[in-house]
Amino acid sequence: MTLVYGLSQWRRTIACDPRFCINTADLKLVQDTSWMTPEIAGEIRASLASLPPRLSLMDHAASRRVAECLEANPWIRKVYHVRLDSPKAAGQSNGLEVSMAFRRPVAFVEIGQGDLARYVLVDCEGVRLGDREYAEPELGDRRLVVLTGVPTQPPTPGVVWADHAVIAGAQVADLLKNRAADFGLCRIDVGNVEKRLDRREPEIVLYTKRSATRVVWGKPPGREAELLENITARGKIQLLDQAYARFGGLHEAVEEINLVLRSVRPNAAPMRDGRATIRG
Repeated sequence: MTLVYGLSQWRRTIACDPRFCINTADLKLVQDTSWMTPEIAGEIRASLASLPPRLSLMDHAASRRVAECLEANPWIRKVYHVRLDSPKAAGQSNGLEVSMAFRRPVAFVEIGQGDLARYVLVDCEGVRLGDREYAEPELGDRRLVVLTGVPTQPPTPGVVWADHAVIAGAQVADLLKNRAADFGLCRIDVGNVEKRLDRREPEIVLYTKRSATRVVWGKPPGREAELLENITARGKIQLLDQAYARFGGLHEAVEEINLVLRSVRPNAAPMRDGRATIRG
């Protein structure tokens, strides 16, 4: 009994010793993500605000508590591993290392129009990321494609947007990924998804800046679209690649590309880009 009591007292003493505690402010993100801004990293670290400032290495539930706090954050898809650093030499701080999967932003959703427009981030599943509203569709030094024509208001952070148009547009943006910048695409109009505006018009249309080039995407990605249009999403991107290679770019060189009809209409005005002269 004396031994048991002594061990329990020793554990209490160790648990309170700063040398055997980690500061929750010392969170270190293992993954290196090019899109993460200091503001987003701050939002992730803020998830730990509900925890005590210090966690004892003797607390076996500490790792689980850290994981639960982080997984409640909209930016976190899954926490794989939490490691509490063992005591280090004097003068060195103990730390907290977490391995996790993030929700990667793929597009901004435009809310409002003109000078009143604001932009909200979503991932490939249409989940709203963060609680910020951006004045411009810029994430640090990156410009993401913008989903326009959305009549609904954004949900709370971490919740899927209850609008099929947003989900469909996010899927297209995810399929394009970095290729959108290569093609010069900056906007995805989803206002006619489910034919809500005009049954005769395509559901999803992509545009380059200043709407110089119109790209008819067609139906939202999925098996039904592939059967009805007789082309896969991968096939559509291959057609964009072919047009890009043929004309040395899409922006202004091409007036319209219809990926469903597999047709390309070059710009009627002659144009030189140093590699080719495009004539109607």
